[in-house]
Amino acid sequence: MILLRGATMLAAGASLAACASMQPPTPPTTHAYADFLVGRVANLTDDYGAASDRYTAALARTPGNQDLVDGAVTAALAEGDVDRARAAVRLAHGPDTPALAHIVRAADALVAQRWSQADTELGVANGGAAQALMARVMRVWARAGARQMPEIDSDLRPLLNIRPYGGLLEYQQAMALDYLGRNDEALAAYTRAAGAGMWLPHAIERNADLLARQGAREQAMELLELPANLTNPALSAAVQRLQAGQSASRLPLTPARGAAAGLYGLAATYLQQSDNANGLAALTLSLILDPNADAARLAFAQAQSDLHHGEAARSMLHQVNAQSPYALSARAMEAWTLIADGRNDEAIAMARLTAAGGDARAKRVLADIYRATHNDPEAEATYTELIGDVPGDWRLWFARGAARIRLHRLAEGEADLQHALQLAPDQPDIMNYLGYSWVDRGEHVQEGLSMIQRAAELQPQSAAITDSLGWAYFRVHDYARALDNLEHAVELEADDPTLNDHLGDAYWRAGRHTEARYQWQRALSFNPDDPAPIQQKLEHGLPAEPADRNADQ
Repeated sequence: MILLRGATMLAAGASLAACASMQPPTPPTTHAYADFLVGRVANLTDDYGAASDRYTAALARTPGNQDLVDGAVTAALAEGDVDRARAAVRLAHGPDTPALAHIVRAADALVAQRWSQADTELGVANGGAAQALMARVMRVWARAGARQMPEIDSDLRPLLNIRPYGGLLEYQQAMALDYLGRNDEALAAYTRAAGAGMWLPHAIERNADLLARQGAREQAMELLELPANLTNPALSAAVQRLQAGQSASRLPLTPARGAAAGLYGLAATYLQQSDNANGLAALTLSLILDPNADAARLAFAQAQSDLHHGEAARSMLHQVNAQSPYALSARAMEAWTLIADGRNDEAIAMARLTAAGGDARAKRVLADIYRATHNDPEAEATYTELIGDVPGDWRLWFARGAARIRLHRLAEGEADLQHALQLAPDQPDIMNYLGYSWVDRGEHVQEGLSMIQRAAELQPQSAAITDSLGWAYFRVHDYARALDNLEHAVELEADDPTLNDHLGDAYWRAGRHTEARYQWQRALSFNPDDPAPIQQKLEHGLPAEPADRNADQ
């Protein structure tokens, strides 16, 4: 469970006991230790704003305590508060100086081109594995600034085969070679990095820029126009610059920007591993190194939004410049965070204002916002306009089909979904939606089941598709398979009301009535759109099964 900023903090006794066993050395006051404990609990629950407040309060009473400095720096960076992080770093001293304090000092030194100071700070940044890797990546750029390529090679070579970081570190080596003017070696390293499967937009932009500078402009365009790259606003902007005869890169490569790109890549991996504190800290450090790194701002905001910290997400999004390639993405993400906070009217108003400029991407965001807020007539009309402009995009047909089905225009909706499937055969989302809509209405159940089975083969870790498969088995009265899949769906996405509701139904049909009521109660706790049917089931259970169990097949 995530405790929101400002909420009352609760923790299990075990968590508090764990905190108590991690006491800072001889806390001088009861109040400072209480602040430490509350800050520690807040960190454990990813409530970095509250953690930062409490660690800062504790430090005010005990300014020399390096454990408190460590907590304060970590929480401030995870909250995105650079000023508060630097204030805590100023209190760091001696052999127990926290690793992140050294790393913050090194980041400031890199920006100021003080290569030796940065190298020294990073050489003694002895923290956990995640922070040690941050220091190694940044040290590459301290040495690149000092033009020490042999040391860079010796630092990186032992790490290149470590999963999942090998591709990122190959890109870092390529960018360092690029910065040092070793162009042929850099191009070879960029190729190796791409082959390792790492997708790092900053490095792809630099790769394209180097190709163009070497006279391979067509090859640079081919790289930037790969389908995966065209979805990135910065790389799309790089295409436009190349077409205009300009440099692919908006800004020149510097050691600070190279280090920022490396930390951005590390952050993505840390966040995928649910190491939220280090992931967010790496993104904030990336912004210290490169204040123009709006991709890091969006990644930070997305991570905060995933933790249900909408205000922190929006605060970061507001820092994206209106002229940035990421400006539209930032406004779209802000609208989605408002929806997550239940502020639908504000989200719609923002999306309308953004779309008023006539940008097709903004209009698509508006259509998606309409659909997410159940304004289906407006969504259907907007998708129809978009299809007129881009008739070959399966996503538009899929989205309009979903809107039409919710408007009970079933024939039109299914026709749209079928057309989307023609444009994108074997697309799991389409097969899942169409198959589920059939199964849930008791129409074409076997065909819908087969379609969902295929979708589940393609995306076995999708909670929505796994739920659809379980629900299809439920509709054909195969309760054993239904339970297997519905339980797995809830494991994949525990706080979805529909998934918990479906699992409750399956438990009831399997004769496990106590568990059924428990799941229905959980479903209600997650604020479903229509709670009345679930409340009815809690009171009365499910009606008896029809005499003809195959009637809906």
